Amino acid sequence: MEEKRYKILAGCAILAIILLLPLWGECQEGVDHILNGIHNRYGGVGGLVINYRREVKTKTMSMLGGRVKGDLASGKIYLLPPNLLRVEQEKPRPETVLADGQALWWIIPEEKKVYQYAADQFGQELRVLTDLWQAPSQLKKRFDIKVISRPSHNGFLMELIPNPPWEQVDRIRIQITKKFTPQVLDIINPIGTTTRFYFDAIKPAHCLSEKNFQFVVPEG
Repeated sequence: MEEKRYKILAGCAILAIILLLPLWGECQEGVDHILNGIHNRYGGVGGLVINYRREVKTKTMSMLGGRVKGDLASGKIYLLPPNLLRVEQEKPRPETVLADGQALWWIIPEEKKVYQYAADQFGQELRVLTDLWQAPSQLKKRFDIKVISRPSHNGFLMELIPNPPWEQVDRIRIQITKKFTPQVLDIINPIGTTTRFYFDAIKPAHCLSEKNFQFVVPEG
């Protein structure tokens, strides 16, 4: 009797594996398809400038839906391969973030303060911005990636989980159009607070050079 039960369970397990393998392959193919599509669209254009809006919402605020607005900001993001990034926040007050893969500077003119961090301590999530457009295949080296919704008229929803885990980031979700344009990026921390970036316009910026990403001590 026990042997018969074992054979039945083993048969069910094998059947489950056979049925799930095509779905797993489809998921992996979907990730590669999306990453390759983004790379083909943006990988060869050189520099990029992105108009963004950013909203920070706690888990409680998210549960209340659109009735509560989070911490809002807007400005421009400048990218230059392979890992140069400049974030120019315009509202609610001017701030600048510079990152070159080694160090990160946060400049707050209103307070006449500059903070410097090692890129691997503060700025891992910013690296996602550079890799997403310029070298999306690099994301597979640092994240477990899956497509969590099938293609629709709105495009794709992709989830990235840091591997190995990050202390400050639980997962990242990216909404991507059918034409492989990233539109919304959510950075979700372990307690459920979400930092959401809306990418309103993405344009080539051929005039960018390394000088645009060098830290210069502000006047005053």
